[in-house]
Amino acid sequence: MNFFAQQATSPMYEVPPTEVLANMSLGTIGFIALILSLVRFALLNPFSKRPATGMARGIAEFAESILVALVLVFLLIRPFLLQAFFIPSQSMENTLLGHTAGKDGYTDTVNDHIFVNKLVFRYSDPQHQDIIVFRAPKEADHESKRQGLPQVENVLIKRVIGTPGDTLQVKEVETTEGGEKRLVKAVFRNGEQLKEPYIKESMDALTPNPFAGTPLKLGANEYFVMGDNRNNSNDSRFWGVVTRDRVIGKAAFIFMPFNRMGRIR
Repeated sequence: MNFFAQQATSPMYEVPPTEVLANMSLGTIGFIALILSLVRFALLNPFSKRPATGMARGIAEFAESILVALVLVFLLIRPFLLQAFFIPSQSMENTLLGHTAGKDGYTDTVNDHIFVNKLVFRYSDPQHQDIIVFRAPKEADHESKRQGLPQVENVLIKRVIGTPGDTLQVKEVETTEGGEKRLVKAVFRNGEQLKEPYIKESMDALTPNPFAGTPLKLGANEYFVMGDNRNNSNDSRFWGVVTRDRVIGKAAFIFMPFNRMGRIR
C-alpha cells in the first residue's frame, strides 16, 4: 500500500453504495420473525374451539408470507445469492448513475438500484471488465481521514482493470476530441493500451499518476479496480489493490429506475 500512498496525492472523496435492505441484523430479523409467528398463531390458534374468521385467516396468511420472505431473503438469498445496492456517487458513470444535477432550476436525481450476484464468485474469479462490489481497505476511506475520524472498510463498486499476473501502467497519449488534439492519460495492460468504450471521459492529463512511470505487476489474488468516471473516482490509483477475499460479488442488473432496467455490462 505504501507505493500508492506515496504516488497518489489527490484522492477523490466518495460516498459508498448503500445496501437497499438497510443494515438489519440477524437479531432484528429474528425478532420480526418471532412477532409474525406469534401473530399467525394468535389468529389461527389450533387450541381455540372457535374457528378463525375469514379476516383473521387473511391476516394470518399475509403474516406467513412475510415470514417466509424474510427467511428466504435474509437467511438464503442475501448471504449466498443476491444483494441489492443503491448507487449514491458518480464514480461509475455513465455505466451506473448516482448523481444529482441541476436542470432548468429543478433537481434531477438519478440513483441506480442494482442487484449484485454473490454466487458467481463462489465458483469463478473476477475477470477483466467485471464490475465488482468489494470491501475496500481502510486506506480507501479518505473522507473519514479528512474529518479526523478513524478510517473504516467501506463497500465500494468499481470495474476490474487488472487481474493476478497482469502488468499495468498509466501513460500519456495524444488523442483527438472535439476536433482538437490534446494529451490524456491511458491505461496499458501487459504493454497494450486498453480500449475502454465504457469510460465517461478520458483520464485528464493532470490526474496524478500512481505509477510515476513504473509498471505495476499484480501478485496472486490481487485485483486493480477503477471507476468508469476516471476523473471523479476513488479507486486503486489512490489506495492500492483489492485482494480476492474482499470481493463480495458482481454487479449484474439494474432494477430501478424502471427506464434504466437491464443487465449491467
